[in-house]
Amino acid sequence: MPGLGPLQVLAAWERGIGQAPLERALTLLAAARGGAGRDDAAVDVGSREVLLAQLLEETAGALVWGSTACGSCGERLDVPVDVAAIARLPVPDAGALLSTTVDGAEVKFRLPTTADLRMLRGLPPEAARDLLLVRCVQGVADAVPEPDAEAVEAAMERAAPAGAIEMVVGCPDCGGATTTALDVSVLLWAEIEAQAIALMDDVHTLAAAYGWTEADVLALSPQRRAAYLDLAGT
Repeated sequence: MPGLGPLQVLAAWERGIGQAPLERALTLLAAARGGAGRDDAAVDVGSREVLLAQLLEETAGALVWGSTACGSCGERLDVPVDVAAIARLPVPDAGALLSTTVDGAEVKFRLPTTADLRMLRGLPPEAARDLLLVRCVQGVADAVPEPDAEAVEAAMERAAPAGAIEMVVGCPDCGGATTTALDVSVLLWAEIEAQAIALMDDVHTLAAAYGWTEADVLALSPQRRAAYLDLAGT
């Protein structure tokens, strides 16, 4: 998957800057898939994370750094993330109906999507889990029995492991271990934001030095832009 060009980076940043995290993930997914026009909210969450990881790898490399807070002492912890490994996790067929077996009976389900997650906003964790399962398990109207629920969740993780990645991070200060969920969209957004700010700084500098427009500056290759910045004395 090719990385984003300067105009695409700025467009994704401009659209995502005021969005909530869930909607921002869709903005980034649209960028990763080549622009708006598809039903990005219908992509299952695991596939979404793989596609975002592929774009992040092209944008920032195979290894990036995230951060979390120690659950014991609150210290900020830097976390290396193997983006390349996530980018190569399996992507199920879009809209596929999957199944697992519980006590000899087949339970059919689909994978959760961002559209499903939208419906869970504001709900406490237990209620959110129950509603998500009802939406994803075929032939269920009210509640999914617990044995079926556990089997379906395990099958979902096997089918789309990128949708439920957790990392255990050790704290060098207090020795505690913190389990944190990995959200690739957060890492990708940090990279997009950093690139957008750097691009706007380049535009500002070269526009002031040469009177060029934003389009003029962004049309330059990174190498030529850097050379002109050197000549402009930055």
